[in-house]
Amino acid sequence: MLTTLPNRGLRDLAQKYGPIMSLRLGQVPAIVVSSPEAAELFLKTHDIAFASRPILQASDYLSYGSKGMAMAEYGPYWRNFRKLCTLQLLSRLKIESFAALRREEVGALVERFKEAAAAGEVVDVSAKVRELSEDITYKMILGRNKDEKYDLKKIIEESTDLLGAFNLADFVPYLGPLDLQPKSFYLV
Repeated sequence: MLTTLPNRGLRDLAQKYGPIMSLRLGQVPAIVVSSPEAAELFLKTHDIAFASRPILQASDYLSYGSKGMAMAEYGPYWRNFRKLCTLQLLSRLKIESFAALRREEVGALVERFKEAAAAGEVVDVSAKVRELSEDITYKMILGRNKDEKYDLKKIIEESTDLLGAFNLADFVPYLGPLDLQPKSFYLV
């Protein structure tokens, strides 16, 4: 299983031991589900029992002790946080309140496309749409244009890299204080 293709190793184990397996990844118990029927059992029938995410060193640092909605343990805190976000930040009225902003930004992009077409320039539409999405997000969240001081895109990319990276301390917790992999340097 310790290869560049662990999915194939898990497939081979599933063929030998069945669609539901219990493994230990270091000191952390893990359940591997490898059939649609078994996945439905875990994701629909027993969804509450498996709703929480594991607490990882990176998520603990990045979300202030796993307090953010994405990393919090399922329970009353998470449900209240989700309700707050749904009612206050992601409500239909809140989203509609930014309609004029979105219309203005899309209109400006269309004008830039027209100007580029008139000048015979080649335009990377995918890149421009990504920039549009980023600009709108900045204005909705921060109330202003991009700022070099708060490069949200870079922060999100770095956070995603840290959360997705293998960290030995997540599987052998007592090695965490030794920082054998200098990842915590980026987390402080």
